Amino acid sequence: MSSAPATSPTPQAPVLEAAGLPEPSPRFRARQLQGIVRLELRKSFLSRRALGLLALAAAAPFLLTMRILFAHPSPDALGESTQAFAGPIFQAFLLRIVLLLGCVSAFGNLIRREVLDRTLHFYFLSPIRRELLVVGKFLTGWIATFTIFGAATLASFVLSYVNAEGGAAFLASGTGISHLARYLLVVALGCCGYGALFLTFGFFFRSPAIPALLVFGWEGIHFLLPPFLKQASVIHYLQALCPVPVSEGPLALVSDAPHPVIAVLGVLLFSAVLVAVSAWRVRKMEIKYEED
Repeated sequence: MSSAPATSPTPQAPVLEAAGLPEPSPRFRARQLQGIVRLELRKSFLSRRALGLLALAAAAPFLLTMRILFAHPSPDALGESTQAFAGPIFQAFLLRIVLLLGCVSAFGNLIRREVLDRTLHFYFLSPIRRELLVVGKFLTGWIATFTIFGAATLASFVLSYVNAEGGAAFLASGTGISHLARYLLVVALGCCGYGALFLTFGFFFRSPAIPALLVFGWEGIHFLLPPFLKQASVIHYLQALCPVPVSEGPLALVSDAPHPVIAVLGVLLFSAVLVAVSAWRVRKMEIKYEED
């Protein structure tokens, strides 16, 4: 049973031309984009819907805090704390599990949730280009996920050195600040790459669960892939930016890490292409709310 008529994918520019109205200026488009981001932040990420993301992001800082309060271990060597954060905490847990699952939740439902809530047609009936809507939703998801998971990374980084000999001096040193900046850069790019990926999947899959399992499995076996296939995974470029190298085990196939500049540009280009695909898809999208 349809509760709303299908909307036409006709671009906005010909409609404005036919009505004798000028094409909105880039400044006006920028204000529209800001309005979309503010609305989406209030609606999706400054509400109860964000509680799941917050709980997921709090997992690593919570476990580290419990370790400090109740484990009462002997002081760690500075190098041990550095390796522990770089490997098990950041790359294995925060990056491969927490951030990836967070992007599935945040970006995979940006469009699908609007369809389920029967609210997407309100955007389509507004004088806003659909491509701008996609960009606005993507930016909203990136701002929210980077803020949440960036804060979790910062807290985990600090907590990892609380019990280390010389940990406070390391955190205040140039090396410690440099390490933290690179970890935050990895989180920002991870939210960008995985976010664009799951945003695009949201246009082609009814549920984000299946593509999430495929991506999770592909990124999980990254260390077993031959060098030319490693380049088709986001984690390949993110690992190249981490300040501390981590061994992937004796079964890992060795490959050259991309140059940091190539890694950054690669993730940004990958994200831009996927957002462009999403923008192309939304232009052809028709709304048909049906009872399941």
